[in-house]
Amino acid sequence: MSVHTLRIDGADVAGTDGESILAVATENGIHIPTMCHLDGLSDVGSCRLCVVEIAGSTKLAPACVTAVVEGMEVTTTSEQLTEYRQTITEMLFLERNHVCAVCVANNHW
Repeated sequence: MSVHTLRIDGADVAGTDGESILAVATENGIHIPTMCHLDGLSDVGSCRLCVVEIAGSTKLAPACVTAVVEGMEVTTTSEQLTEYRQTITEMLFLERNHVCAVCVANNHW
């Protein structure tokens, strides 16, 4: 198992092969918003709320399913990310198929 060093929001951090950006960020006290990431369930990156910017890439990447690599530089907060996450949240609620009061993540099943 090899260890990779990377930067998340300017902080030097380390992660192992196969570990996601979200897992490394969480281990280091760096918050990345999530919705579909729930303990006990496999991550699929479907809600797209955890997207981050990776230096050298023009695409936003879902932090929950993107594995860390050596030398990666990740940004979790920017104007672009804030606008994107707001749009995603608005779209999720416009679909009217998510009811927070009965969501399993609310612990009120």
